[in-house]
Amino acid sequence: MKKILLAALTTVFLVFSAGASADMVANVYSCKLKEGKTSEDAHAINGEWLKWARAKAGTDDIRSSYTTSIVGDLDGFMWVDTYPDLAAWAKVNGADLEEENPELSEALDALSDCDENRLYNMDESEAAD
Repeated sequence: MKKILLAALTTVFLVFSAGASADMVANVYSCKLKEGKTSEDAHAINGEWLKWARAKAGTDDIRSSYTTSIVGDLDGFMWVDTYPDLAAWAKVNGADLEEENPELSEALDALSDCDENRLYNMDESEAAD
């Protein structure tokens, strides 16, 4: 059911993104590394995911960052994935990583637990004259 809902939502985004502005979007996941995993493990696996995501979207304008807090709650980390537009995000999130690349999907599942995520529109401001 979850996959069907995600597919339907992604289809809606694809349909409406054609007319949407070209503002960048950021997908932010709040996560914790699993026992025995390191930030080095995360960077290595995320590099593989980034290669896959860029191929899916057909653009190298996707960025992904392993983001940690330097003040406050130091227990977790965030993945901050930025896309050039909503259409690129929809292409990546509409794809089935588990089916297309099960090894990468399993490696990501073994790496961390991500309990929430948000999708943000990034509307860049211009400096005042």
